[in-house]
Amino acid sequence: SLRPCFVEPYTYQDNNSDGLSEKLINKKIPEFLKSRQQGPRFADQGSFEHEYGQRWKHMHEMYKQKVEALKRDMVMEEEKLEAQMEFARHEHEIEQLREQLRMREQDKDRKKAEWEMKERFVNESRERLQMQMSDQRMGFQGNNSFNNRNNSFDMMNQGGGGGGNRNNSFGGEVRDYGHGGQKRQSRFDNHEMNQMNQQQDQQQGQQQQQQQHHQ
Repeated sequence: SLRPCFVEPYTYQDNNSDGLSEKLINKKIPEFLKSRQQGPRFADQGSFEHEYGQRWKHMHEMYKQKVEALKRDMVMEEEKLEAQMEFARHEHEIEQLREQLRMREQDKDRKKAEWEMKERFVNESRERLQMQMSDQRMGFQGNNSFNNRNNSFDMMNQGGGGGGNRNNSFGGEVRDYGHGGQKRQSRFDNHEMNQMNQQQDQQQGQQQQQQQHHQ
């Protein structure tokens, strides 16, 4: 065969306890001596076998070099891929943190809007209650004023409680001596009633305006 064989230094260690070991071989027999005396066969320089043997040797050396280069490239690619993987993992973690931060910001804005809505509702309820209490207070004061005026008007009609039929400045009646001594209603009574009616109309108008303003 024109294909050469490749040999490497080898240190033999007979650790096999079974079988025929070299120390058990009879070294004095002619076959053993003959096999040991024949060395390896080498091709002559410049021969056909030597030329193609060198080509085979060169091809195997090229193969070893390419394998070594491929291994180095593989190591470099692994390191590069490892770095890319670490960078991608870091970017993924950063994106997750950004998403969590975005969700927290949205939750904070939602809670803030809810709090502002509740605060606005409480303020509006408080203002509405205050206005209702103010309206009730004003209505109560108006009713008291109206009752006081009615009471004072009744007292004036009664002549201050002791005048009876006497003609005085606080009485509600005057004697008309030109008509047979008959009693007639004074003009001052109509004037007092007109003033009280005007005040009541003004108070009712103010209350209606305040209610429209609240609505």
